[in-house]
Amino acid sequence: MEAVAESDVVLLCGETGSGKTTQVPQFLYEAGYGHPDAGSRRGMVGVTQPRRVAAVAMAQRVAHELNMTIGAEVAYQVGCAAGSRAGFVLAE
Repeated sequence: MEAVAESDVVLLCGETGSGKTTQVPQFLYEAGYGHPDAGSRRGMVGVTQPRRVAAVAMAQRVAHELNMTIGAEVAYQVGCAAGSRAGFVLAE
């Protein structure tokens, strides 16, 4: 959390299954990052995935684990479609 608080961008590298894609974004969201009323923590928590299936599955899993809705608090974008949201986004 210190690295996130002190940096504009943080890149994570870790073993497969270590929680980079699903657990870390949830920790950040639960710590107040990505909330529109969070002052310096407002914005979004974004995660990139190389394939459509991975992006959709990951967004569905996170939405389920946080009891949220796809397209509302959790969203995904595949390609650069106009009007869509980027990556895996946790926002209220």
